[in-house]
Amino acid sequence: MKVIQKGFELSKKEYYKTHLKIVNSIFPINITDKEIDILSEFLSIPNEIDNKNVFNSLARKRVVDILGLTKCGMSNHLKNMKNKGFLKKDGEHLIIVPGILPDLNMQGYNFKLKVKDAT
Repeated sequence: MKVIQKGFELSKKEYYKTHLKIVNSIFPINITDKEIDILSEFLSIPNEIDNKNVFNSLARKRVVDILGLTKCGMSNHLKNMKNKGFLKKDGEHLIIVPGILPDLNMQGYNFKLKVKDAT
């Protein structure tokens, strides 16, 4: 089996955006490019904010301002990502599903593609 490898050194925002594009490709229901932009902005917020606090009102305002969204548009995108399984409620907090979160500084991936037998 031939293995294809490539390493990248990216800014924090591009790191999260690239990670989300990779993860998005293996989920049965995909988020949109705009939703990837939104989620990568939230993930790029300084590390003092934990997953249970990442969608607080200050963070939402920051992302709305950076991406030029309306508050209503932001709410719709977050609801859509929740319906698609990328976000979930944890008590009263909206959180990113833990399986989607990458390691903080480096993330590896291992995929295997196989041709299905034609029987």
